[in-house]
Amino acid sequence: MTRSKSKLSPSFAWLLLLALATSLATQPAQALQVVDARDGETVLAKVSRKEVTRISVDRGRIRKVTGNAGEFVLEKDDEKGQVFIRPLSPDSSKPINLFVSTERSTIGLLLQPVDTPSDAIVIREARDAATGPARIERSGRHVRTMKNLLLAMAEDALPDDMEVREPGRELTLWSGARLTLQRQWLGAGVVGEKYQLVNTGASTLDLAERDLFKRGVMAVSVEQAALRPGEATQLFVIRERRADE
Repeated sequence: MTRSKSKLSPSFAWLLLLALATSLATQPAQALQVVDARDGETVLAKVSRKEVTRISVDRGRIRKVTGNAGEFVLEKDDEKGQVFIRPLSPDSSKPINLFVSTERSTIGLLLQPVDTPSDAIVIREARDAATGPARIERSGRHVRTMKNLLLAMAEDALPDDMEVREPGRELTLWSGARLTLQRQWLGAGVVGEKYQLVNTGASTLDLAERDLFKRGVMAVSVEQAALRPGEATQLFVIRERRADE
């Protein structure tokens, strides 16, 4: 039995490049809530009124959460050291006070319920944000910069000196493929983007990284070059940051 394949034709590649180029122009991306805090500090963040919000610690684990149990519902993920929270009443606008204990510190969270979809809060302990080029951008050589950023993207790391956004936005491509922009890393001069590409068609889809380069794109990495029907892969793009971003 011969398995049919679908090559990434020039027209498919053009459509994919068009989607990548216009991904930021379609609608504003919602930023992942990364809050910097030190032991004993209280920081502000937002939670969804009706859906769960994930709370985690960058390069750490949540050991204990203390608060008024009559104000929220809490689910623990002990394996990953994170928690999921939602207000007990979906109509409540009263802020929720929590104390989150990690392996290094105890941090106060003042959570304001708002009408937003499910969100995520990442606590970054005792690290100060930088205003100049990110350390990854100061790597020296052009190739080293791209390599370090690709590594951070593959590990879903949150560099202290880069802005991280989680659009979670599906982009329109062609029949038989679905592309979702999952996360962005923004430095002073470069942007890293992580996509998920799903083959929703009936034949195998072959991807070639060289077909995805366009002006302003510095690097492209595809985890799996051939996708059978129903399979998905991660697509990483590093490009120059535009002046309007």
